[in-house]
Amino acid sequence: MLLQALASYADTRLASELNDAAWEKKPVPWQLEISSQGKFLSVVPRTTTDTRGKKQVQVAMEMSVPRSPVNRNSGHHPMLGADDIAYALGAGAWTPDRPSDREKAEKHHEAFVTLIGRAAAETADAGLDACVRFYADPAEVGRAREALRDAKPGTLVALSVGGPLVDRPAVRTFWRKYYQAKFSERMEGSEGECFISGTIGAVAPTHEKIKGVSTLGGQASGVALMSFDKEAFRSYGWEQNRNSPVSPERALAYVLALNHLLKPGKVDKPTRKDIAGIGFIFWLRSPEPFDFFAFLDPPDTATVEALRGLDARADPDLNMFYLAGLSGNGGRLRVRCWVMDSLARIKLNLQEWHEQLRIAYPWDDPGPVRLWQLEYVLDREGQPPAHHTLALLRRAIEGKSQPLGYAMLWAALNRLRHPKEENTATGGKKKDMMRLSRLRVPMGLVRLCINDIQRAKGVTEMSEGLDENCAIPAYICGRLMAVFENLQRTSSEREIKSSVLDRYFALASTYPAVAFPKIESLALKHLRKLRRFNGGGAYAIDARLQDLHKKLQPTATGAYPAQLSLEGQGLFALGYYHQKAWSIAQARDRRQSKESTNENDQEKEQ
Repeated sequence: MLLQALASYADTRLASELNDAAWEKKPVPWQLEISSQGKFLSVVPRTTTDTRGKKQVQVAMEMSVPRSPVNRNSGHHPMLGADDIAYALGAGAWTPDRPSDREKAEKHHEAFVTLIGRAAAETADAGLDACVRFYADPAEVGRAREALRDAKPGTLVALSVGGPLVDRPAVRTFWRKYYQAKFSERMEGSEGECFISGTIGAVAPTHEKIKGVSTLGGQASGVALMSFDKEAFRSYGWEQNRNSPVSPERALAYVLALNHLLKPGKVDKPTRKDIAGIGFIFWLRSPEPFDFFAFLDPPDTATVEALRGLDARADPDLNMFYLAGLSGNGGRLRVRCWVMDSLARIKLNLQEWHEQLRIAYPWDDPGPVRLWQLEYVLDREGQPPAHHTLALLRRAIEGKSQPLGYAMLWAALNRLRHPKEENTATGGKKKDMMRLSRLRVPMGLVRLCINDIQRAKGVTEMSEGLDENCAIPAYICGRLMAVFENLQRTSSEREIKSSVLDRYFALASTYPAVAFPKIESLALKHLRKLRRFNGGGAYAIDARLQDLHKKLQPTATGAYPAQLSLEGQGLFALGYYHQKAWSIAQARDRRQSKESTNENDQEKEQ
């Protein structure tokens, strides 16, 4: 289905390139100017400024150049009017010093000059005749080599006689005939049923290279999606790609589509995003304004809010969504994931993704969670293993059918084992705000993982905010931890350097029966201290502790569970966060109510 979808993309969006297979667009950084008398004039750089991330870089401008009808990995196969610098000018400063490399470059050049002579004889084109005279004069060729001495190996050079040679009608007509003849020779004796179209006909022995994955582990010269270049890959004596037959036209179609989608720097077509060494490309069957990546990194708040209330049954959108995750492995292209679904269902999955990541927050809404924030949850440097990033993206795109399991939950909890204050000199409300702000994203991910695990077991999902009716022991223990922490802070008249949370969170979230007796012993001291100057506050906290203890069912090991599983540790962390957020929200509401009452009293007095 991937190859069929790619071929269909080329049919609808790249029809002009498919219809004229003898020509393709490539970046050509140099144009070699030749006079009508065959004299060297100059070399003209063909570059433009492009924005890549935060940088302004010089990139070569594209030009329509001949497409090779054969595989050029071996032999000498020149292209007419625009080619590799080794073909256009032979051996030069760009050629390695090894004799074999210089000999190879000279043979490439001889083939290039011979082809120009043949085309000039058959077409009688004035531009081709000027090039023949140019190459007949070694001094003129030497001047051109000197002018391009700083060119890099593999650089494309286009010949120009009053304009690019490749734009001349006679040159284009000649190359089409030449291309078809060479291509037919290559196809002789190969016939089969095309895997993509289902038609019976010629089979392409090799497919063209896919570019744009050199930063993803692939070769700069290009990679192959379908290749059988070793004996172990072949079956029943079939050679090359006859092991997986695809017609030449369909093979060209899927390669064109991949090269177009993988091409960087397309401001008007933001269909590629590289994350964790994987290049993600997406497209729609019918083009429409839909930027998938805008829902993830960074998500636009208004766009995400627009997803709320969507109903797949009521959505008439039958458009199809396609996404592929690609990386390179030497000379091969790896398909790391492939998603094909209706656009309506993708939108619903994205809606559910953001809803599951939501978590109670007592201050101004910070907006939807960003993908990069989740990556920093999983890794301190924001560079988690590729399989973690892939799992997150698949969960966002494919929804509940790709649940996050215990491995992702462990990775998220690993950052919560030993919570530390950002600044010990900061106290009160500001410290709580900093801690909760730091925990919001990790706890959203923990909630998502827990709900995916519980959904598979048929257990009720955890809510966005505090669930007073939840009697799961691990969740209750987490709530108790938050109340004990609040008690310590409320009872202390000085700044706390090492809180009960800092000292006992990791132990309490794994072995509650060991940690909580020690915490309760400290809590009794804190309660006695608090009663001296805030009897009402002490009473309210003590009542909250007693209420939570009633919900905590005693076990064979005592009042607290002996050990919590990984799922229990997640519920503990969720209970802690929910209780803390709820307590802060209650305090905020009381403060606002008091301020409002004072304002009303002042107005009455006036």
